[in-house]
Amino acid sequence: MAQGTVQVTHTGTSRWRRRTGEYASLAAALEAAAEGDVLTVAPGTYRENLVVERAVTLRGPEGSSGSVRIAPLDGVPLTVRASAVVQDLHVEGQDAAAPALLVEDGTPELRDIRVVTRSAAGIEVRGSARPTVRRCTVDNPAGVGIAVLDGGGGVFEECEVVAAGQAGVAVRGGARPRLERCRVHHAAGSGLTATGDNSSLEAVGCEVYEVRGSGVQVTGRATAHLTDCDVHRTTGDGVTLDTDAVLTLADCRIHDIPENAVDLRSRSVLTMTRTTVRQFGRNGLSVWDPGTRVDANQCEIFDSTGDYPAVWVSDGATVVLDSCRVHDVPDALFVLDRGSRADVVDSDLSQVRNTAVSVSDGATAQLDDCRIREAATGAWFRDHGSGGTLNNCTLDGMQTGVIVTKGADPTVERCTIDSPEEAGVYVSAGGRGSFLNCRVTGSGGYGFHVIDGSRTTLRKCRTERCARGGYEFAESGAAPGAGGPLVEDCTSDESGSLTPPAAPEPAVQTTGHSPGLRGAQARAGGAPSPAA
Repeated sequence: MAQGTVQVTHTGTSRWRRRTGEYASLAAALEAAAEGDVLTVAPGTYRENLVVERAVTLRGPEGSSGSVRIAPLDGVPLTVRASAVVQDLHVEGQDAAAPALLVEDGTPELRDIRVVTRSAAGIEVRGSARPTVRRCTVDNPAGVGIAVLDGGGGVFEECEVVAAGQAGVAVRGGARPRLERCRVHHAAGSGLTATGDNSSLEAVGCEVYEVRGSGVQVTGRATAHLTDCDVHRTTGDGVTLDTDAVLTLADCRIHDIPENAVDLRSRSVLTMTRTTVRQFGRNGLSVWDPGTRVDANQCEIFDSTGDYPAVWVSDGATVVLDSCRVHDVPDALFVLDRGSRADVVDSDLSQVRNTAVSVSDGATAQLDDCRIREAATGAWFRDHGSGGTLNNCTLDGMQTGVIVTKGADPTVERCTIDSPEEAGVYVSAGGRGSFLNCRVTGSGGYGFHVIDGSRTTLRKCRTERCARGGYEFAESGAAPGAGGPLVEDCTSDESGSLTPPAAPEPAVQTTGHSPGLRGAQARAGGAPSPAA
């Protein structure tokens, strides 16, 4: 296609200026144009490096999308340094060291531009520029799709990055763009990435998919806010936060992720609201390091495709789940390492193949007003220094309700354990724990099964319809003087007299109106067999 002519419609009121003029090149037309003039470009291929420095309108012919090609052999094909309107152009670049479309100043409006290039960036915005970019498409398999740098900003509406050799959208150097209803896919780096002090990315109603890497990456003290966005079909993590990054997810959907749906490290902070996480190959939430924190409210994490815990908290990190649902996963919540903490409030953990809550290596978990259903183990406090609180929780349909082992010392208050296949509560290997006002009903084994001299405290607990007995205090393997459980004001629907445990120290007390406890002798095979 040969180069065409450019018609300039002059909008000035001076009598000496012609109302229209035709020019053989875009450069000549731009030189002749004044503020407010309209440049209509005839179909053709223009081998020029254009620089727009006045507030003009530069457009291709109406109804002929792609008929005007700006395609120089090198350099930046189109540079905008003014509050101009540029629309209906096809921009091609070949310079790996330069962007195809560069916006350096002003508040221009770019509409219906297609950038097909092999450049450092398809569209680059920098400095004081604040463009409005509407319905533009970038195809750049050699570099970044859209780069917003060095304090740049602007709004991108209904834009699409159809291919990128690096990040789909890259924000750095204190830049602050906003994306609305954009699509980013087939990127060889992260779909969206923000990095560096004062860098911020806001995305509303966007979709990120088919990415060879992380869907969203926020690092180096940058911030991002995603609302009503979809992130899916990545090869890496869905969302990655590192080094003091801050991210807000509201009403988002993260799914079809082969690795971690969300991975946080190094003092990063994530706030999630009404967000769903599903079909992930590793952890739904993977949270590491002191100072790293997740606050999730009204979120749902489910349908794991791998064999890892849905929520993983370790190395001193903190997670808060408020009014959340975690279901159809191998394990729901694992909290590991001293200083790590999980606070779970008014949440549902259900259809868990193994352990709903696991606390180990000195970590802490606190669950208030939660419901745990259909799990092999409801809560397992595994070792010395590990503990926390279960308060006013219900555990239904477990194999074993609560397990305490190896010196762990949780507090369990006002909890109900219904229909466990084996023990409602199982304490062994020197586990401790305090159980206050708890009830076990319909157990296929014992209600409370405490062995190995474990110094567990039971106060005002009750058992009903436990197949093997309400309480079993077996001393198998306990060292002399190791003691045993302390039982106060506990009741059972069993008949018969109380037989206290055989340990040298513990006292078993009942109230005067108690129907009594029937102590049973230790039976082989009475303990549940928790899976590691």
